[in-house]
Amino acid sequence: MAHTEDFTERAPRAVHTAAQALGVPETSAHEGPELIRMGERAVFRLRDGAVIARVERSVARWAEADREVRAARWLAEQGLPVSRPLPGEQPLLAEGTAVTLWEGVQGEWTVPRELARLLHTLHGLTPPPTLDLPDLDHFDRVAERIDTAPGLSSTQRDQLREVHRDLATRLPTTKPVLGTHVIHGDANIGNVLATPHGVVLFDLDGICWGPPEWDLVLTALYRDLGWHSEAEYADFCEAYGFDVTAWEGYPLYKQIRELRMTTWLAQKRGESSEIDAEIDQRINDLADPRRPRAWNPY
Repeated sequence: MAHTEDFTERAPRAVHTAAQALGVPETSAHEGPELIRMGERAVFRLRDGAVIARVERSVARWAEADREVRAARWLAEQGLPVSRPLPGEQPLLAEGTAVTLWEGVQGEWTVPRELARLLHTLHGLTPPPTLDLPDLDHFDRVAERIDTAPGLSSTQRDQLREVHRDLATRLPTTKPVLGTHVIHGDANIGNVLATPHGVVLFDLDGICWGPPEWDLVLTALYRDLGWHSEAEYADFCEAYGFDVTAWEGYPLYKQIRELRMTTWLAQKRGESSEIDAEIDQRINDLADPRRPRAWNPY
């Protein structure tokens, strides 16, 4: 917990230092940067949302932050509407970690069809060799989250590790059919906003080489969970031109996504009784892929 508290204290100072380095005034209706969320990285709002700051927990994430900035600039040059880093050399080193500053995006949530259109364009792009994108890691940070999530019982950790081992063993037998392309890595409706100038795609820290099926699975899973309607999912498939649920690898990819969603949420244990109950429910459900899910979105 001390590490978390230390980061909570350091992160606002890191934002202040980075903002000064890029000449960004922090003046707003709030005193200093306003925390939006604290997770695997801290996200702050400056100048009433005109600027967004992202602070990595460790300088070990420098390469990922640098790649996100370069990927966003390349995608913007290709005409894809994405959140844009502020001009200047980024990331910035502040308080011993990596900080990036971005233009704020003001908008409303949109519909899955718009996400499908963005993904169809993204998957057709060819990045320059200098961007050096990594290959998809289907289980990125899963083991670390299982080990470090606060408040899990030893039985729960063992359950999650068993699910992880089983899925990792089965993954090599799954053969995507759409080839290998640039993918977003975390393509869900929460990473798209509708603005007066059109839709904008953001949270590009997971961009990599991988199968487009990986980007399509979350929308199908959200449909299965009741978070999207059947009509919304049908529109998504029509706009993209492919229904990932018709692919034989969908059940496995769906289970991997469920594991990742559960281990991500497990980091928030202790924040509320509702979140704790949700974590327990998800861990129990992972043991049986056929069990109906009554999960809540977070």
